[in-house]
Amino acid sequence: MTACNARQGDLGLPPTTWFTRSLMFMAPVAVALSLVVTQLTPLQARPAIELNVQICANESTGFYPSLIGMASLFDTSTWVRAQQASAPQAEQGFWNPLGKAWLTHGQHDLLQLAYEIGYADGGDVHAKLLQAVLMQETIAGHLGRIGHLWAPIGKRSYGVMQVKVSAARDVLRSQPDWGHFSTDDQLIGKLMADDEFNMRVASAFLLYLREKTRSDHSALVAYNIGLRASRRVANPAAFRYVKRVKRYITKVVEPYNAQYLPLYAQFAANAAGRVGANSRL
Repeated sequence: MTACNARQGDLGLPPTTWFTRSLMFMAPVAVALSLVVTQLTPLQARPAIELNVQICANESTGFYPSLIGMASLFDTSTWVRAQQASAPQAEQGFWNPLGKAWLTHGQHDLLQLAYEIGYADGGDVHAKLLQAVLMQETIAGHLGRIGHLWAPIGKRSYGVMQVKVSAARDVLRSQPDWGHFSTDDQLIGKLMADDEFNMRVASAFLLYLREKTRSDHSALVAYNIGLRASRRVANPAAFRYVKRVKRYITKVVEPYNAQYLPLYAQFAANAAGRVGANSRL
């Protein structure tokens, strides 16, 4: 009898057998099935539930060799989607086919704001490009507000559009009325806390890169890896980031705009008054 079985005997439990081990394997299945019973919402449940099962230690290895580091990964996304599909379309809103999820109210707000800002800055084409970059960078805020956590603070990206401090400084030099930030910490705080400011900076920076590169594809490459590094990319159209942004335009942005922008026709009418001056920032 192993030390593990001895401890079980002290507690009045039978020694570990093939039957009890099989129960240990079945436990993750029971947990996964409970998600269906409780009908967790997409915001409460992640598409995959990872269950790390540690088995009672024995004297030699500390774990049963066959179960060392066992991790059972159950994909419940299809169950969640099946529950979502049964709800009326009016309640669900817009389905993101690339992210396999319904857009939240916050994502709706950001996509509409991106169109408004982009349209005022550069028309419909630029507006859709800004929306697609928003989706590519953070899935319209879903991935948080800080990127490249492993990099030094000055090299990280911030906000819904993942703007770097250096890029924001370049834009602010030509837009001094958008605000004065004596320290990078102040600027970082603004980029993270103010989504509208973040989008305005990103929109202006994309237009700046477009002017420098004379190409939408090259501008997107420069937005992703920097202007200097982008000059070494021989075929910007085949660059992964560019292909992903273009995919967001066709699969998400254009269908989304076709469904929702007619309901927000005042965006284009109000854009000049709300965004064109840019003075209130």
